[in-house]
Amino acid sequence: MITLNFRWKLLCIAFLAISCKEEHATMTVKDPELDQPVEIDYTYKMGINLNEQVDVTDYQDLADTETEWVRCFIEVLDIYKAGTLDTDPKIVAFNELKSKGYKTVLSLKFNFKKHGFPAVNSADWTNYLNFIQPLLAKVMPYTDVLIVGNEPFIEAERADWNEPLNTFYKAACERTNNYFKLNNIQKPIFLGAMVELFGTANQNDAGHNAMLAFIKSTDYLQGVDIHIHHSATEEITTALNFVKGKIREDQKILVTEFSLMRHWRNNNNGDISAAFLAKANESTTDKIFPPPTGVTKNFQYIDYALKNPRPAEEWYAFWENTPYLFNRRNYLCAAYNLFKSDGNVFLTFYALRQSYPLNTDFTVNTDPWVLNGLFMNRSVELLNGRSQKSYSYFDQFVRMANEENPCN
Repeated sequence: MITLNFRWKLLCIAFLAISCKEEHATMTVKDPELDQPVEIDYTYKMGINLNEQVDVTDYQDLADTETEWVRCFIEVLDIYKAGTLDTDPKIVAFNELKSKGYKTVLSLKFNFKKHGFPAVNSADWTNYLNFIQPLLAKVMPYTDVLIVGNEPFIEAERADWNEPLNTFYKAACERTNNYFKLNNIQKPIFLGAMVELFGTANQNDAGHNAMLAFIKSTDYLQGVDIHIHHSATEEITTALNFVKGKIREDQKILVTEFSLMRHWRNNNNGDISAAFLAKANESTTDKIFPPPTGVTKNFQYIDYALKNPRPAEEWYAFWENTPYLFNRRNYLCAAYNLFKSDGNVFLTFYALRQSYPLNTDFTVNTDPWVLNGLFMNRSVELLNGRSQKSYSYFDQFVRMANEENPCN
């Protein structure tokens, strides 16, 4: 039982902490034990996105980013069907992040494109929803922010986008909120992530708008999660402005994934730049080698690097002498400033590492996620057993993590 004096001490400490950080955005929730308002700090932060890779993460790489926040997702239906709630390696790894000092965001992924939507109120439907509470019991002691969903619309057939998708996610949110209330959990719940909200197709889609309307009308939801994988930097602003017009003023936006993937993909079929070839051919003693005969396109060089990891000097020369890459060398800086100045964005997350299967062709039509990571663990040779950092993004990210201007 908390004494009255101790309650006042807690409130005074909270008041002083908030007073010393006037620039911080806060949101009030009610702590059932103190019966007093408690402020949650919603000041904008950039964190690291591990996606589904938490169990294969190099924790030294993660520590080198100096991040405070980490985001992952888990495959709810896979775990349910396998009966591995107590042994799933991704849950085990995720639950260890708190002991390593990180603040954590967890997305609950329901892959209905893989498993198929069951009929509403069928046995499978009910079992999936019933599984949410034992799953939350396993992860919530180690979770700071929970997101119901990962990419609901991508993970469902288009015919299901409005219904049954919205009915299921509403029910999943309600199960989550009921669990929080029963266990006096005072942590933010978000719904999402919705993708490509810079484009009119999803902006005008009935299913997307139904989900946004539910978020706006539901008081226990702190906001919406979105993903922004785009071409033009201005599309960040377009997506944020669209979402702000659809949610309450007191709600926040998470961006648990963002990148220039579509810009990279638009340039897959471009010719390898003459400047890079000249750099590679100007010396026989450096570690910048010309690509093999027949490797003439950007996507072919990326394929070559994934199959034959390059010296870091060569990979950096490729970026520095390839206009579509070099001209976006300050992308993280630009994105950070857009997110921070928006006023509604709580957390954004950028990819830590490259993920690409071995012995797999990278083609002209491959989505080039491998150009995003802060560490080049697939396309660049290891140095003393360690992955080497990206051309410019890693250094910008470290400055963001330390709340410094990444553009300096």
